[in-house]
Amino acid sequence: MKKRIYSIISFALLLVLCAGPVYRTKAEEIQVQQIPVTEDVIVTDNLNAADTTDVNAEADAQAVLAQQVAAVTAEQQSRQIVFIGDSRTVGMKGAVGKDNNVWSAKVGMGLTWMKSTGVPAVESDINANTDVVILMGVNDVRSLSYTKKYISYLNEKAAVWTALGANVYYVSVNPMVFETSSYPGITNELIENWNARMQQGLSSDISYIDTYSQVLGQLSSKDGIHYNNKSYKLIYSLINQGIINDKVLKEYYSI
Repeated sequence: MKKRIYSIISFALLLVLCAGPVYRTKAEEIQVQQIPVTEDVIVTDNLNAADTTDVNAEADAQAVLAQQVAAVTAEQQSRQIVFIGDSRTVGMKGAVGKDNNVWSAKVGMGLTWMKSTGVPAVESDINANTDVVILMGVNDVRSLSYTKKYISYLNEKAAVWTALGANVYYVSVNPMVFETSSYPGITNELIENWNARMQQGLSSDISYIDTYSQVLGQLSSKDGIHYNNKSYKLIYSLINQGIINDKVLKEYYSI
């Protein structure tokens, strides 16, 4: 059921983005159509009353979702995203260019820096008009036991931030384009295990955005771990769409 709703949301979001006016970043302009959408063709000949009712119900649901997608997308234009991350986030900020968001990112950093510097640097910016996006983990991924420390810390902080009215997201650690001796021990198998543990352990205050499975095999890199600008823009676009999908789903199920 959720997959079907995600498909409807993706299609509705595509219509909203194409219809405009939408104030997009450079990344979003390039990557609007990146998620494939499968449209169901409904044959109405010889439908009985029950089938007709089902068709009408689905059409109504699609209309409601389309309205919610439009409303959430419009609301996002006035919201601020706080990004907290490592060198990949530094690269993404550079690729996206100037925006209205807040960035706290540094090359080579992990949990220790996030706790001592990364989060404190932007915590005063977190409020009811904020979406907090965590893009951390690749520098600690060699030690899967670190997931427990990440989960404990992020769950604690998310409880505080959501009490302020903010939304909190953890983005999956994204894949290596190729394994290299320059970054020994970091493999996609290890990253997948990390992501699975994080997704399982994070509290309901944190929404998990899976970009890993969507970009696997789609990214470009010179060193295996850091991406080119086009790849960073794709990930940025997927994060923004993931935020919209999450909010639309929550509104849909609250009706």
